[in-house]
Order: sequence, then C-alpha cells, then structure tokens
Amino acid sequence: KKSKGGLKKRDLTPSRNPNFSGIGEGDRFIPKKCYTIRIRKITALSIHISQSESLLNLSSSAPNSPSKAEREMKIQLMRAKSANEMNGNEERILCYKKGQAPPAPFGHMNQPKVLYTNTLPNPSGSVRKGLRHIPTSPERILDAPNYMDDYYLNLIDWSNDNVIAVALTYSLYLWNAGTGEIDTLFDLPEERGVFITSVRWAGEGSFLAVGLSDGQIRLFDPTRANAMLRTMHTQINRVGCLAWRHHILSAGCRSGRIHHHDVRVAAHHVGRFENHTQEVCGLQWSPDGRYLASGGGDNVVNVWDSNMITADEPSPIYTFCDHLASVKAIAFNPQLSNSLATGGGTADRTIKFYNLSTGTLCHSEQTDSQVNAIAFSKHYKEIITAHGYPNNLLKIWKYPSMRCIQDLTGHTERVLGLTMSPCGQFVMSASGDESLRLWWCFKVDKNAKSKTSKKTSSCFAQSVR
Repeated sequence: KKSKGGLKKRDLTPSRNPNFSGIGEGDRFIPKKCYTIRIRKITALSIHISQSESLLNLSSSAPNSPSKAEREMKIQLMRAKSANEMNGNEERILCYKKGQAPPAPFGHMNQPKVLYTNTLPNPSGSVRKGLRHIPTSPERILDAPNYMDDYYLNLIDWSNDNVIAVALTYSLYLWNAGTGEIDTLFDLPEERGVFITSVRWAGEGSFLAVGLSDGQIRLFDPTRANAMLRTMHTQINRVGCLAWRHHILSAGCRSGRIHHHDVRVAAHHVGRFENHTQEVCGLQWSPDGRYLASGGGDNVVNVWDSNMITADEPSPIYTFCDHLASVKAIAFNPQLSNSLATGGGTADRTIKFYNLSTGTLCHSEQTDSQVNAIAFSKHYKEIITAHGYPNNLLKIWKYPSMRCIQDLTGHTERVLGLTMSPCGQFVMSASGDESLRLWWCFKVDKNAKSKTSKKTSSCFAQSVR
C-alpha cells in the first residue's frame, strides 16, 4: 500500500499522530559534523583559489606568467592547511577510541597541537592499590575493664601463634584470635599493690615476658601446664617496656636504665645501658638485631649497638633530641633496618624518621595529636599510628609521602596500645576507655597474594636445587 506521496508505508518513519497522512519524501539525511567541516574547508579552499586566480590575471607585475603564480598560491594555501592554520579551532586533536586516530600524510611533520594515540593507558598497579577499601568500623570490640590509662606502660602484644596478651592491672589474659577463646594466665593479689606494667612475646617460640611494678620480670610458656618458667629481679623500679633479641630480653625501667637478661642461663643479667634521665617508655630492637632504640620521658631517643650489651661502659651510637615531649612510639621499618620512626607526646605531636646509616633526621610530620604507637605495614607502603589527646584515633599513612589516607575512629579516650597480627592484616588497639578494637586495615588481595606465594615458592625451589 502506498501513501499519497507515492512511498510505501514501511519507507516512512512511524508517527504518533493518527491523523498524519504522510509526506512525499523519506527520512531526512543529517550528515556528521566531521563531513560538514571537511566540505566547508574544501569550499573555502576553492574560494581562495578562485580569488587568487582573478588577482593573478589582473596583476601587472607578471602579465605573461599566470600559471606559475597560480601554482605558488595553491602551494601556500595547501601549506597553511597542513599546518592547521585554517579553521584550527575546529580541528580534532584527541582520540579516545582504539584505532581511530587518522594516519598522518606522507612527509607530514607533527605539530605540538596534534596527538596520535592508539589506546588509553591502563591504570598502573600503584593506582589500583591506592584505591583499596579500608574498613572504618572495627571487626570486633572487646571489653577491657581496669585497663590502666598510663602513657608509660605497654600492656598489649600479639604473638606469632596468633594469641593476644593483655594486662588488666592485676590480671593477665590471653585471647586466641583464631578460636576466640579467652584464658587467664595469672592473677596478682591486689593487697600487695603490685600490678602489671608491660608484656612482650618472644619473636620465636611461645615465651611471654611480663614486667611488674616492683621490678620483677616473669617468664611464661602458656603451652605448658606449669606456665611460669622463671622470675628475674635486678631492679627495684617498675619495668615499663620490654624487647626481645633472640634469647636476650631487654627491659626499660623507671630509673632510666635498660637491663639485658639472657633467659637461658641462671646468671641472667648480662649488661645494662644508661643514658636516659627519666623513665624509659619505648623500646624496640631492629629486625636484624643490630640496633636497639629507646625512648624516654626526657624527650630523648637513644640508639644502641648490640655489640655493646656486655660492655663495661656502653654509650649510644646516636642520641636524638628533636622531640619536645616523651617518646613512647618507636618502630623500625621491617624492610630497612636502618630506618627508624619515633613519635612524641602531647607537647610534640610529631612523627620523625631517622636514617641510622648516617644518623640524620629525614622527615618530621605534624599529626596534631599525641603519638602513642607506630607500626609499619607488612604488605603495603603504609604505617598506622595510635593517637591520644585531643583526637583519640588511629591514622593510616602512605609511606614515605606521609599522606593520611584513613582515620579510624571509635575510641573515646586516648589510644595507648597498638599491636599487629602475625599475618600483617589486622591490628588491635587498646584505649583508656577500657576497650579493645580489632581493625582489618591491611586486607590483602587474594590474587596478589597468590602471585606472591607462587613467586616465593618458585624462588625457594630454585634455591633448593
């Protein structure tokens, strides 16, 4: 069936108007913009050529050679076209689809305005890592009644066997992060007035050292029926911090001294360091066991050489006095044993990074809050810090740029303790609000982890050969 205009109905665009009788022509053709621009430029070029021909014919300077002048004019116009001097603002200079960039003509020299590309670059791995999701809510919240709100004490630590030891004044509890079981390791009689001041798991094995307010150090093995192995007592001041170096246990005391104990022998006291004038509240051995870093209430950071443990009059190889408050937060970079991070108290509020190869201060970052603990991530180039007044939160930073990428809030009092899981994905924070919070802040991508494990196994197989 045909319409009045002579076209079939299927040749016409359907209309919503029932009274539409049709017209005598089909759909209108709308050319693309690029073709319109090309036609416009060709027309403009023809007009220029026509005008040039008329001018050349009227020229009195060369009446007998119009063809030569015409050719020169055409060449100039074509050069202008190739140099994007005609209608240059309408040129397309970017191409976002694969394979759509026009080929350059033979002999063409690219102008800065022209860009040829085949495809968009894929985002790099570093960009993808920077966009990872960090949960801002804790995985678990545990009550910690009677957790002491004392800046100078270190009352929580996570073992390589996935067990967290936490001291609640007179009692020491063990929480198995894998099974969720909670056990009481021991209780102190309250009437004596002696309380727990520090806890620290050994790097190898299941040994736990516990410091007390009367200067005692008790050594436990929770896997045994009779858990307590021995008691060591060489000072009368409280032991606020502990650090292991293989079989050597270093203890920081209120007197400012650091005592070293060889837990294998009966005569356990093998040496001491003296350079702090106030209580030692931060103590950490480097991953390679070469350096011992100590921070005290005298705003000083001392770095000691392990070879000086048994020396008669040892002295630190470096003494840093850059902080303006007590230094409790101390951490070594697990990839670089000569890189040390320290954090200052309320009057300082900075994180400082030192290069122990040169003994120089590399960077100082203002955090606007008391710095109580620092930990380096095992999987990312990041660090996490625990803070007190006035913000009472945890911060995750990019390292070494020190760009804050996430705040973890929830604690209502200052965060005094921070410990990392053996897998490196979780941290546990302890606060004066008598709560423990478990954060999954360094979640590892399963695909990346499998690739890493394959590379590791391959390297291991090659080394076995």
